[in-house]
Amino acid sequence: MNQPLIDFVRDALLRGVSRADIALALEKGGWSAKEIQAALDAFAETNLPVPVPRKRVSSSPKEAFFFLVMFSTLYTAAFAFGAMLFDLINLTFPQPSETASWRIQSLRFGIAWTVVAFPIFLWMSGLIAREAARNPGQRISPIRRWLTYLTLFVAATAIVGDLIALIVTFLEGDITLRFGLKVAVVAVLAGGTFLHYLRDLRRDEVAPSAAAPGRASVGAKVAFAGLVAAVVAVVAMGVWYAGSPMRARLLAQDRQRVQDMQTIYWRVEQHYRDKGQLPASLAACDISPATFVERKKDRVTGEPYVYRAVDATHFEVGATFALASAPEESARRRYSIGGPESDGFWRHDAGPRMFRIDVARKKR
Repeated sequence: MNQPLIDFVRDALLRGVSRADIALALEKGGWSAKEIQAALDAFAETNLPVPVPRKRVSSSPKEAFFFLVMFSTLYTAAFAFGAMLFDLINLTFPQPSETASWRIQSLRFGIAWTVVAFPIFLWMSGLIAREAARNPGQRISPIRRWLTYLTLFVAATAIVGDLIALIVTFLEGDITLRFGLKVAVVAVLAGGTFLHYLRDLRRDEVAPSAAAPGRASVGAKVAFAGLVAAVVAVVAMGVWYAGSPMRARLLAQDRQRVQDMQTIYWRVEQHYRDKGQLPASLAACDISPATFVERKKDRVTGEPYVYRAVDATHFEVGATFALASAPEESARRRYSIGGPESDGFWRHDAGPRMFRIDVARKKR
C-alpha cells in the first residue's frame, strides 16, 4: 500500500477531516477509488479523536498451508467432477465407434478423485471460515487474494475456451445433445466458481471488516446443500455405471481367463505351424520355448483350463467364468490383437464356456 497516501489519510483524520472530504480531495488528486478506499480502510471508524490503524494481515505458514490445501482440492474436485460428468454423458450418448471400457476406467478415477478431494475441500473451507470469524483481517490475507485471483483466471479461461469450442462446433454444423451437455457442464462449473469467488473478493475489497462471516444466510445454506446433493448424486450414478468393486474384481478375473485362453491359442497355433499337427495336450507344447504354456490352470480356482483337439485342424479351449461378458469387455476383446479375428469371439456367459478355433483358417 502507498505509504504517502496512508500518511495523508492519517494526518487528515487526525485533524478531524471527514472521510467523505478526504475521498473527494484524493479523487481530485488523481487517486483511484480502489486506492482511496484501501487507504481509508487502513483506519478503523471509532469515536476516538485519533485515527486507529487496522491490523495489517501477513500470511503465516499455517495460513498459507490452509489456503493452498483448500484451493488445490477445489481444483482437483472441480476437474474430477467435470470429467466424471463427461464420462456419464459419453456412456449415456455413445458414439458408434467408441468403446465403453476406457470410459468406465476413467469414470472410476473420477469417482476416486472426487470422493477424496471434495470432502477435504469442504473441511478446509469450514476451518478457514471459522478462523475468519475469529480474525476478520484474515479475509484480506495476501495469499488468499492471490489464490482467489488465480482461481478467477482459471475459471475465466475455462469459460472462454468453452465459448470458443461452442462457436467452432456450431460453425461446423456438429451441434449435438451430447456436445451441448458438455458445454453446459463446463459453463456451470467454471461460471459458478467464477461468480462465487468474484463476489467474495469484491465484498472483501469494499469493506473487509464488514465481510467477516457470521451465521450463514439461508441462501448460502441452500446452495451448500444443493452442491453436496449434486456431488453425491453424480458419484452414486457413477458407481452404478461403473459397477460395484466386487463386480469389477470378478470382471478382472474373467479378463485374465480370456487372456490365458488367447495365450493358449497362440501357443497351439505356433505348435501347429512348427509340427504340422495339433498337440495332444497342453503339456505337449512344453517341448519348445516358443510354444510353452505358462498358465495351464485358473489362478483363482486352481482348475485346469480345458484343451482338446477336435480333428486335424480344429481344437477347443475353455474355462469357467464368473460373470457374463459386460458390453465394454466384449468391445475390448473385439479389437484385441490376439485371438480369432471375428467380432465378439471371446464373448462368454457365466459358467463353463468352450471356444472352438480353426488353426488352418488363414491358409484358406
